[in-house]
Amino acid sequence: MKFVTFINAYPDKYSDMFLLLKSMHVPDGISIISSYFIFGKPDAMVIFECGDESKALKFVETFAGVGDTETHVIVSVERI
Repeated sequence: MKFVTFINAYPDKYSDMFLLLKSMHVPDGISIISSYFIFGKPDAMVIFECGDESKALKFVETFAGVGDTETHVIVSVERI
């Protein structure tokens, strides 16, 4: 499954968010497709693939200390 996580950084955590995204530890079972810093809201986006929802949730928890997160499952248009 593919997921997209949007991150809205806490006002005092922008630097921490940038550092975390640039040097994030990616656990086994997670494959980062791409990540972006965004000018505007949300502040960042991470697109990743994972076959296990509980692993995906654990990975997203990595960002909880730097901002509010919102995660969605994404499906390629070609698969519909």
